[in-house]
Amino acid sequence: MSDRLVARLGARFYYGWVVLAVAALGGFISAGSSQMYIGSVLLAITQDTGWTHTAISGALLAGTLVGGLISPLAGAWVDRHGPRALMSLAALAMAGGFALMGWSPSLLVFYLGYMLARGAAQGALGGAAQRAIAVHWFLHYRGRALGIASMSVPLGGAAMAFAGAYAQRHGWDWREIFVAMAALSVLAVVPPALVLLRRSPEALGLVPDGGPVAARVATGWRRARPIGNEYPWTLPQALRTWTLRLLMAAAVTAIAANGTVVFYHVTYLASRGVSQVQAVTAVSVLALTGALANVVWGYLSEFFSERRLAIVSQLLAAGGILLMLGVDTAIGALVLSAVLGLLVRGEGSLTGLILSNYFGRFAFGRIAGLMASFQLVGLGLGPVIASAVYDVSHSYAAIYGLVAAGYVGSAGLYMLARPPSPPAD
Repeated sequence: MSDRLVARLGARFYYGWVVLAVAALGGFISAGSSQMYIGSVLLAITQDTGWTHTAISGALLAGTLVGGLISPLAGAWVDRHGPRALMSLAALAMAGGFALMGWSPSLLVFYLGYMLARGAAQGALGGAAQRAIAVHWFLHYRGRALGIASMSVPLGGAAMAFAGAYAQRHGWDWREIFVAMAALSVLAVVPPALVLLRRSPEALGLVPDGGPVAARVATGWRRARPIGNEYPWTLPQALRTWTLRLLMAAAVTAIAANGTVVFYHVTYLASRGVSQVQAVTAVSVLALTGALANVVWGYLSEFFSERRLAIVSQLLAAGGILLMLGVDTAIGALVLSAVLGLLVRGEGSLTGLILSNYFGRFAFGRIAGLMASFQLVGLGLGPVIASAVYDVSHSYAAIYGLVAAGYVGSAGLYMLARPPSPPAD
């Protein structure tokens, strides 16, 4: 699409919403590499191959580590060059990884495929790069924009879980599904990324939100937002603050707990007598309400402090996961999964908001990318640690108790992460 046509569209509505929609589409498709989706086909993979839970969760760790290495580079790329080339190349790499997973004759090839798919998905299509797009294009509406971006991955996870279960019931095996996902990655992501994405609002002669927004000032319950340029913190300056270190620790702890919950949700419910179809439905409900939670918590940030909302969400999540230990019916599983999704999945958008409010938008991709590296380590380690605990204790109560403690610890770290003083230089 030519810049002239983009300018004409921008005269009718803010073009940032188009950019955000493409970024959300990329996150949606990337969910095929998520813990949630792999967990939903875990039984099919183990029954077909004989690989253990620990072996497969090791692939999750390896893939998330690769994503962690890519994430800072992807965030810096978005800061400097915009997302067009990054998303297009990432979609092609993810498709190659899915194809390898479907073809894999051995566990080693499965590892290589997942590392490629997960690295591209979480490092460049989702995570920090996706949040950087929302932060660069929005200011006053940043909460809802980050919420929309953050909800795309759990929403995609729910859709993929439903589609995968439907395909398996109609004769597809897990290998054929991954090959189909490879084709979908190319067809659904590459064309809109190449045609529609642009570097930044300034590149089109715009400002974040598209222009002056009267509602940026406090009105009623709405919090005031700055109308000038945000202070350009650099990554080295931010790293010298205890605030960023505490935020990293809080986010890593929370995402490790989240990754464990979604990875074991189906198998845990099946162990409680819930059927496989009902368990997959429950994890899809968890993903759907988790997707909605990003928007809900993001919208609430326009009225309440992001840090306080993060503390509240983590404490409520600890209580919700302990309630899951009493589930023994399909109805109970669905209801508590819905509640749990609303509580645990707002962390992504809230952490991004805290970072952007504390450190500005000019180096947001770099800062968020570095944080995402540590988050992805936690995301991969969570299921591995939980699998080791289960292989020793054969108890889901031990796993969920550890997850609840993680949420409480995350709340305490958010509480300590107060706004930093502006850098002297």
